[in-house]
Amino acid sequence: MTFRLGNKLTGAFTPDGGSEKTFAITGFSWSGGDRPEIDITTGADNRRKVLPGLASPEEYTLSIKFEDDDDLSTEMVNCAVGALTVSLAPDNSCATATAVLSAVSVDIVSWNHSVELDGILEGEVTFRRRHS
Repeated sequence: MTFRLGNKLTGAFTPDGGSEKTFAITGFSWSGGDRPEIDITTGADNRRKVLPGLASPEEYTLSIKFEDDDDLSTEMVNCAVGALTVSLAPDNSCATATAVLSAVSVDIVSWNHSVELDGILEGEVTFRRRHS
C-alpha cells in the first residue's frame, strides 16, 4: 500500500473536555525522541564510557488549513491540552483513511496564521507529545 502526502491527509484535535476540531493537513514534520549520550568517563578509565540520556520530547509540526468558525483558533490561543489524530488515505482509495497517529495526548506549544482567504485560514501548529 502506498500513501501520498495530500491524499486526504486530515487531522483532528480534541481538547480535554471539548469537542473535536478537524482540519486539512498540507504538510507535517515529526521530531524528537533522540537520546543524547552522557559521558561518565573517569580519569582511571582507558576508554570512553557513556550512558544514554533521556529522550527529547516528540513534536509534530503541521501545516494546516481550517475554517475560521470552528474555534480551533481559540484552542490555539489557550495552548490547549488534548488528543491529536492524524489520518492519511492510501493512493488507491481516498475513501478509506488510516490513522497514522491515533488519539496521542498533546499540548499545543506554538502556532501561527499565515493567510486568510474566504474564511479559510492557513497556518502552522506545533503539538508536543505528553508521555505518561
